[in-house]
Amino acid sequence: MQLSLFQSKPRAASPTPARFGEKIRLVLGPKLPAGAVEDVVDQLVENPINLKVVRERTSKSGDFRAAHKDDPARITVNGNLNPYAFLITLVHEVAHHHVNLDHTRALQKFSLRRKKRPLPHGMEWKEKFRLLMEPYLHEAVFPVDILPVIIRYLENPKASSSADHHLSKVLKKYDPPDATIRLEELPPDAVFTLHGRRTFQKKEKIRTRYRCICLNTNRVYLVSAGAPVESVNG
Repeated sequence: MQLSLFQSKPRAASPTPARFGEKIRLVLGPKLPAGAVEDVVDQLVENPINLKVVRERTSKSGDFRAAHKDDPARITVNGNLNPYAFLITLVHEVAHHHVNLDHTRALQKFSLRRKKRPLPHGMEWKEKFRLLMEPYLHEAVFPVDILPVIIRYLENPKASSSADHHLSKVLKKYDPPDATIRLEELPPDAVFTLHGRRTFQKKEKIRTRYRCICLNTNRVYLVSAGAPVESVNG
């Protein structure tokens, strides 16, 4: 199922902020912590963007695409995320949108110096992400076990919340029950499947990842310690 917050092409007459707000509440309200909805409405009404809630993708939780020719800027967020992971992912992508808007506006100003495009997860994005997350950093939005972890994560946010061991671990507690466990919870030499596809055997840890041998091809992969995997018994 795919839910679209805004149409893919701009309308001849833009909807009013009030109508935008109502659509945001309708589409995103059930996906978000209740205490976050109104601040999300305010942030998206201020800088509207084409936003879609999409099916689960194993490679990413969300993404941002800048406007190109006739295509408007777009954000997508996986609809299977729990409310806290959904909020963090959404604001992560909205931060990209704000950085892109700031860069576009800077290019429109006359200057003899060429403006460099900000790095995708550079200082501009980190600062904007922290700023946009501020309204949500209280217990009316995040449970008491997540709140200190997200505050610590925001000191130097990574390109993906799943790359932060502590944050991904505490967020997973609020996922619906399933058959997966974190790779780090399996014993050495355990056999597992990743995303229900190829079969691997777990080997030694290398920094934040484990060396894993694909039993289908005998190739070696480095898999994140927090990757959700399914144990193969026997």
